[in-house]
Amino acid sequence: MFEFGDKYRGNYDASVGVVKSYYASVSGYMDELLWAATWLYKATNNKMYFEYVISNAHTFGGTGWSISEFSWDVKYAGLQLMVSKVNFSSFIFMNK
Repeated sequence: MFEFGDKYRGNYDASVGVVKSYYASVSGYMDELLWAATWLYKATNNKMYFEYVISNAHTFGGTGWSISEFSWDVKYAGLQLMVSKVNFSSFIFMNK
């Protein structure tokens, strides 16, 4: 599912137009890709997912500024919290 979402990027409300007036995607899809990769790393301990987050976090936004909202549409605050809890020794091990 993650690979599908990463390969076919886009806002869900572009393909399901009827929801646009009720649940328009304001933040886009990039925060959801980072959010998903973070949870997949936590669940599987597969470093590929954490490397995805690290290599895309800056480009996908939400890392250089303070986020005060977490919602169905904006996942950056949760992402920042989860990544901040990654064991630093695991991070060092991954980079060897």
